[in-house]
Amino acid sequence: MSDPNQRIAGVRFRNAGKIQYFHTAGMRLEAGEYVVVETVRGPEIGKVVIAPDQVVVNELGREELKPILRLATEDDIRKLDDLRQRAHDLLPEARALAQEAGFPAHVDAADFTLDGHRLTFSFTSEERLDYRDFLRKAGDRFGAKVDMRQLGARDRAKAAGGYGVCGRELCCASWLTTFPAISIRMAKEQELPLNPQKISGLCGRLLCCLSYEEEGYKAMRQTLPKTGQRCSTPTGEGRVVAVNILRRQVTLLVDGQRVEVPDRDLGTVVRWDTSAKNAPPPPSLSRAEAIAQGLIEPTEEDLHPEAPPAEDWLAVPVGRPDGGAGRGRLPAPAPRREGAPRSPLKATGEPGQRSRPSPGQPGPPQGGREGRGEQRPPRGPRPVEGPGGEPPAARTFQRSEGGSLPPRSRDDRPHSSEAPPAAEQPGDRPRRRRGRGGRRPESPPGGD
Repeated sequence: MSDPNQRIAGVRFRNAGKIQYFHTAGMRLEAGEYVVVETVRGPEIGKVVIAPDQVVVNELGREELKPILRLATEDDIRKLDDLRQRAHDLLPEARALAQEAGFPAHVDAADFTLDGHRLTFSFTSEERLDYRDFLRKAGDRFGAKVDMRQLGARDRAKAAGGYGVCGRELCCASWLTTFPAISIRMAKEQELPLNPQKISGLCGRLLCCLSYEEEGYKAMRQTLPKTGQRCSTPTGEGRVVAVNILRRQVTLLVDGQRVEVPDRDLGTVVRWDTSAKNAPPPPSLSRAEAIAQGLIEPTEEDLHPEAPPAEDWLAVPVGRPDGGAGRGRLPAPAPRREGAPRSPLKATGEPGQRSRPSPGQPGPPQGGREGRGEQRPPRGPRPVEGPGGEPPAARTFQRSEGGSLPPRSRDDRPHSSEAPPAAEQPGDRPRRRRGRGGRRPESPPGGD
């Protein structure tokens, strides 16, 4: 017993039109042949697009199929062309008749059946209209039974044809048989400009091609972080500010700087939590691992981890670029120990200032300035405070025979009562202080 599907063929009446199935009535047909079939409107000529042995059972409905009458002859093809030309010529007259009958819609196309007894007008409208008066007048004018078929904006573009912004023939007019569901969300996910003139077709609706790449964009987006996602990097935590889906490139904002991360580093170096947008990111690679893989450049601290920290800016010698002597800066005053003898040269509690000598005491030599052109050696810590652990109110500078101030270490900064300064280390060498005049000031009476 032969398969019943071998007696069914798929026929299409218009280019990119819907496929309808008919019974072959025992004829052996091949794809590409033209046949005359019986439809609800009457006899029409269609093209076989699915051979009888290629029909899928799931595509068939339960309604009774109409038979294929015969193969189309050359006379049938010539008659079909004449009827199409006749229908095209009567369109202006039908549009004028619609205006007389008060029919507001625009008549787009007309089509005769193969016997010429039935005429079908197609019009575009988004609402239901009353066209009974127009049907009566059109039937009397053209001598045929008139039918009306309402079209949407997409169906009208499909029937008219044309070329899209891509330069190719419209998909709906060339191969697209059904219209997919399009939404503005597809344009947002593909990061297209939300300009109606750029994402709309000739029909005035959203482009059908937005649905072609929708599944691909969804699959690629699942492997990328979302905008605003928190990510962990070897240099710290960052936040996603931009995502390029096609290039698979993510732009992060790390410590106020924009960093572009390529595809090879996503998921391995730059990590994020896929469960929630605001979830804390997983731990990233350590700095040592990132340096070993060449992801970040090592700094001096990475190359020399045991190196001492840089000297304080108060202890760094100051000079001109040409090697000459430059103006230095006095260090901040240190607390004075209880019971220590006072020197004629004092410093107030404010850093970088000297107190004026008391009346009757000679001041520093004229023309001299402390720290001019001086290469200061590293200074040691100051002695500890006196009994009670409270820092004194001011600092006293002890003058040596060479006219220099006692050395001051890098850690010699104003301390609170909770953290007293360290004790003075032996072996500290005093600095020599020299004025322009080269003379040492005389010590005041009772200064020793």
